[in-house]
Amino acid sequence: MIDTPHPTLESLPDRFPSLIGRSVVIVGNGPSALGMQLGARIDSFDLVIRINNYTTRGLEPELGSRTDIWVNGANQGLKKRKDPPELILTMIPPVVLREKGEAIHTRIQRRLGTDRYHLIPLEDMETLERFSGIERPTTGLFTILYFYLKGCDISLHGFDFFVSSKGHYFDSRFKRWLKESGIIKKAAKHQILQEKQLVDRLMDEGRLRNLS
Repeated sequence: MIDTPHPTLESLPDRFPSLIGRSVVIVGNGPSALGMQLGARIDSFDLVIRINNYTTRGLEPELGSRTDIWVNGANQGLKKRKDPPELILTMIPPVVLREKGEAIHTRIQRRLGTDRYHLIPLEDMETLERFSGIERPTTGLFTILYFYLKGCDISLHGFDFFVSSKGHYFDSRFKRWLKESGIIKKAAKHQILQEKQLVDRLMDEGRLRNLS
């Protein structure tokens, strides 16, 4: 079972909106994000949160157009955004933060192409990892748990946990083939099945819901 009461997390800077009680949709990057005309519904939430290399251009009827908070892991495959959202949260696994210390900021700024981000501190990342019971969760799971523990009313869309496909909805056909063939190893560092089981349990308990 998940520990209760919920652990507390450090407050975000004042430039971020209050999160308590806000309706939040977190849009994942799985192929299931497409195929339904949910754009208007996504944009109706108080906060729209997207992850890593998301895209909405040309997909607004399905994915909406707003991005209020961009959450990323400043990972090696992260693409610099030409026009990043105003609010950026960076979540890096505790093992990496402990190893790099303050030097991590050089890497983050190089990969994001901006210094306009808020790095979730090591103590909070350790709290999220303990809460999950999973070693080195994905950016997606860190994001879900972070906003859940902040007291948001959360809906999820496009979280497939690489079960039916190893690709992302924005991958080219060739890149998806490379992933499905195992030439590009996807999520090899993560415990994907355990992550799915945790999110499924939170949904069964009514703490999260699927948008669709």
